[in-house]
Amino acid sequence: MDFLYTEISLFIRLGLIFLVVFFAVCLLPKYILYLTSTYRKDTKKSAFKVLNDVGAQGEYRIYKCLRKYEKQGARFLFNTYLPKGESGETTEIDVIMICYQGIFVFESKNYSGWIFGNEKYKTWTQTLPQGKGKKAKKEKFLNPIMQNKLHIECLQEVLGDDLENVPIFSVVVFSNRCELKKLEFSSNEAVVIKKEKLPLLVKKYCKVKPFLTYEMIEELYKTLYPLTQFSDEVKKKHIEDIQKHF
Repeated sequence: MDFLYTEISLFIRLGLIFLVVFFAVCLLPKYILYLTSTYRKDTKKSAFKVLNDVGAQGEYRIYKCLRKYEKQGARFLFNTYLPKGESGETTEIDVIMICYQGIFVFESKNYSGWIFGNEKYKTWTQTLPQGKGKKAKKEKFLNPIMQNKLHIECLQEVLGDDLENVPIFSVVVFSNRCELKKLEFSSNEAVVIKKEKLPLLVKKYCKVKPFLTYEMIEELYKTLYPLTQFSDEVKKKHIEDIQKHF
């Protein structure tokens, strides 16, 4: 009996040692990376919240893909709430990157399943297979191209003359976990991609001749940053307004 107790105790100790080593080697570097990120500093979201919030995960992953551009003078903004005309409502941009080549406006869709959509339709469809013999579950969501078009229009209203002739790139980013099954486009208004293709896309755009100066980037950033620091009440109202129009 004592031998069995010793074996169990040894097994438990080895298990705890494994967990500690696993955390130190695999999880701790990722945790430190998050704690030192601009996303954490600006959004004030804890690592736990991001782990349990699919939307926040998508935003952070976009930033993590592109954070190297910070060393080249780029500035990031997250959850920017812009007024929609005189309606009293707001529209939210998930991620903005301001760099020498212009402004990237990212709409994050951290979805799984199959994605179907048409650029001209108000809603797109997420289809989630439920297994053999079961009917697939379908969810409607707002057309992300139209969403980003509205975002850019509101951005232009806020910035006014500061945005004159500045290149703006509209990019819709889906999770690598989904499959873009059937998407129909009639214009080049936006790029729709999975996250795995995001680094190459931005690298391609950033090869063009610089348009903004360091001073212009900082000025745009200082103008928009206050619009990322809203109360929970404003954010709650934003969600309620979206649900009314859906």
